[in-house]
Amino acid sequence: MTARDKRLLPGLGLIVLASAFAVSSCPPTGGAVGESRESAVVEYVALGDSRSAAPDRVVGAGADGCGRSATGYPVRVAAAIHPNSFVDVTCSGATSANLLTAAQQTTSADGVRYRMSPQVAALKPSTTLVTVSIGGNDLRWWELVSACFPPIDGIDAGCRFDRAARERVEHRLAELAELIESDLDAVVAKAPHATVVVVGHGGIYGPAGCGPTATFSAADAAWVAEVFAGIDRVLRGSAIAHDARFVDVRAAAAGHEACAPAENRWFEGNVSTGSTPVRHPTPVGSAAIAALVVDALR
Repeated sequence: MTARDKRLLPGLGLIVLASAFAVSSCPPTGGAVGESRESAVVEYVALGDSRSAAPDRVVGAGADGCGRSATGYPVRVAAAIHPNSFVDVTCSGATSANLLTAAQQTTSADGVRYRMSPQVAALKPSTTLVTVSIGGNDLRWWELVSACFPPIDGIDAGCRFDRAARERVEHRLAELAELIESDLDAVVAKAPHATVVVVGHGGIYGPAGCGPTATFSAADAAWVAEVFAGIDRVLRGSAIAHDARFVDVRAAAAGHEACAPAENRWFEGNVSTGSTPVRHPTPVGSAAIAALVVDALR
């Protein structure tokens, strides 16, 4: 535990313990939260891409084009821990550069164009909690694994044998490691007293396919799993190097992937019949991720 953690956790721990069931809509007692606020001020900032923004096809791009919905895990975490302040700058399509230095171009639901400031601009020296979900858009992982999913279920595409694809994965993972390092360097520099929680990737696909949402063979599924494991190795390694906490969504999502029944599904696969866009977390999934984040703060 670092000095950064120690400054936050005595108060935040009480908030988390008092709010443990708030993620599943069971409100905490007012007294416990009041006591925790007396011992620590919690200023929470959420950074990230669409895995945290949780876009909804009914809600659409929203007022600023970032597609944030009320079901995103940062919103649920905030509801659980009752921070003194909460700033959510997550934005669908964000890359590591959009966290660090590059303004993100967005278009709102009514067609207005926006330039969203780099997300780390939302951090302050007084920030005490930061969640980060980033990396998938940098890796462009769908481009790497899409050949694994034939148009007809039950066909073995054999994408695992594509040596060029494997080399592209390794090259992009190496690039991603440098990007994530830079992002977390900036987060720690701008919010030196904050507990930082890095939320892992994956959880979309399981060990076997199902039509039409995940039409890969079991053998190719294993290679797709390797790709997501690689992303998580990068994220976990950088989190450890920056004294941050890592939330392993991929492991926790076992049995809740795209082929699971709708009521248990954390992520939609390559086909979605509901309001969640393809390959994104469902409201059930966002609630589950929020619970994992809250648990990581204990």
